[in-house]
Amino acid sequence: MVRRRTHDAEEDILELETRKEIFEYVQTNPGVHFSQVKRDLDMETGLLQHHLDTLEQYDVLMSQEHQGKRRLFVAEELTNEEREILSSLRYETTRHILLFLIQEEAARNGSIADELSVAPSTVSWHVSRLVEDGIISQVQDGRTTFYTVADEELTM
Repeated sequence: MVRRRTHDAEEDILELETRKEIFEYVQTNPGVHFSQVKRDLDMETGLLQHHLDTLEQYDVLMSQEHQGKRRLFVAEELTNEEREILSSLRYETTRHILLFLIQEEAARNGSIADELSVAPSTVSWHVSRLVEDGIISQVQDGRTTFYTVADEELTM
């Protein structure tokens, strides 16, 4: 139970139904971004921001900036690496690329594009972010670049 002092009385942070609803939504949807919570829970921006600030202030929830979006997580539930991976997986094409690489172990940009039926430039955009986040690695073999999953535990 998370408690705070207000007006000389202890109050359970999650006692308010709105905060409890937000917490449960984030717990069920780790890595969700602010606007998705706002949309799905049909809340006004100011109200949602107030409750998120309170939940973060008391270490119930935490946010992490990922590719320009504020991603929300239950505090202390995941490592930074796990939060990065979950944030990346929220994008459908990125998710498909990562799943393909887990199955294939290594693949070229063109192979990924063919498998997913997307443009090579689309694959490049998503792959560059996965490399930047440390989720996949680039491996040079002569003039050919292959992509592999950086963390072997993900492939098991």
